Amino acid sequence: METPSILLMTEGTYPCHTGGVSVWCDKLIRGLPEIDFHLLAITASPSVQPVFPIPDNVIGTRLLPLWGTEEPGAEEALFSETYRRKVRTDAALIKERFLEPFETALRALLAPGTASGELACAMLRLYKYFGDYDYARSLTSPEAWNTFLRVCSGWQDKRKRLNLDEATCCMRWLQRCMAVLSVPFPRADITHASMSGFAGIPGVIQKLLHGSRFLLSEHGLYLRELHISLGQSSYSPACRSFLLALNESVIRMNYQFADAVTSLCEFNRKWQIRLGADPHKIRIVPNGVDEDVFSPQNHERRGDPVVLTMSRIMPLKGIDVLLRSALRVRQRVPRVKFRILGEPAQGDYFRDCMGFIAEHGLQEVIEVGHTEDPASAYRTPDVFCLPSISEAMPYSVIEAMFSGCPVVATDVGGVSELLGGTGLLVKPNDPESLADAITELLDGTAGFDRRRKLAAAALTRARKNYTLRQSTDRFRHLYKELGAPIQEQYANVETSGSQQYSLATAS
Repeated sequence: METPSILLMTEGTYPCHTGGVSVWCDKLIRGLPEIDFHLLAITASPSVQPVFPIPDNVIGTRLLPLWGTEEPGAEEALFSETYRRKVRTDAALIKERFLEPFETALRALLAPGTASGELACAMLRLYKYFGDYDYARSLTSPEAWNTFLRVCSGWQDKRKRLNLDEATCCMRWLQRCMAVLSVPFPRADITHASMSGFAGIPGVIQKLLHGSRFLLSEHGLYLRELHISLGQSSYSPACRSFLLALNESVIRMNYQFADAVTSLCEFNRKWQIRLGADPHKIRIVPNGVDEDVFSPQNHERRGDPVVLTMSRIMPLKGIDVLLRSALRVRQRVPRVKFRILGEPAQGDYFRDCMGFIAEHGLQEVIEVGHTEDPASAYRTPDVFCLPSISEAMPYSVIEAMFSGCPVVATDVGGVSELLGGTGLLVKPNDPESLADAITELLDGTAGFDRRRKLAAAALTRARKNYTLRQSTDRFRHLYKELGAPIQEQYANVETSGSQQYSLATAS
């Protein structure tokens, strides 16, 4: 059988940002040089550009900015084509061709878990429509706005309905999020989404259109993390409900149409099943690290004790918790240094963290920066600390294990499965417990002996279970399995009721 071609879908990660999922994408592509990849990356704005060199086996790359453009939707290369689309897309055409599938999709989006098939077929019809007509003119038309208001007016009880300001905000979200339907997808044997949600929509569309296979890989659990982040947001309850419904519907559709779903660990697998994934489709494929790059230092470290955190600076990573624990550790280990290496992911949060450091006089204790050589960075500290509020199977912990750096981590996601007793675990969002664990490993001779034993056990475990070759080989085999000839085209889509929607219905 010929090697299948892959359309790799990303959102907010590779190739424009560093971090775990981006590293995974880069290693996956480079580890499978015999496979041709197309890359479609959803980004925040046009100013976001690749930071990873694109490998030679990526034969096509497109970035889709959701925000920061004058109008929602993908931009045409030629202004003349944009002009022709807008001229063709008049009010009569919108009423005749657009409003019915738009309303169907909207109703399904606001009813999570009840209409995945109906949502998929409506999105396919919209995708075909946007192949000929203008996305921005359709979504921003008075007709679309009136339809949106009418559907939302019957969505929840009167106490929870969107007011005008909230409806305007939610419509803008919808216009931007659905922009993935305005991009022509390159034909590939397999669509591989690196996260659930809107990045998975091309997998559903390609399956309905061409019978292509759809592979969904989840690292963190987006919907679970969305619940956490919205709980800390300033959005109104009605806007939060809208965002949750929107994303949950798309994620459940992803699960229904995926031919296989990969999970990093048992913790994630249980959540995926709870959110609607078929347990028979789920394959556990842990992350892997190149042991030739990440390896222990060959000499004993000397100097002031150093605690390293490698992480993007954002609320879910618990950097503020780490800073509060640093105050406590400093009282017990006066010469301790904390090193936080990673890019700021949220400006306000980063400023708050830097303000905390200045307010408490921690400038000489805490270093915040980044590194181009993470392998070397892991070889210098005494302890690696992961203070996250939510995780799946973080690369940073595996890299620390391979580097012979003992780990203190919050007991979130699959971290306990990953460490298997070879590190210290504490409750999340508990700076005192985090400080106690760090101090335990820095406490004189006893701390030194404990660090050495944990590091040796973690290194043995990492070499047995989490090598890059193991991870890459698992995806190579999965690609070959999914690329096998399809016995039956995806002929119909079941909804929650008895009605079925065939490909002919969606045309």
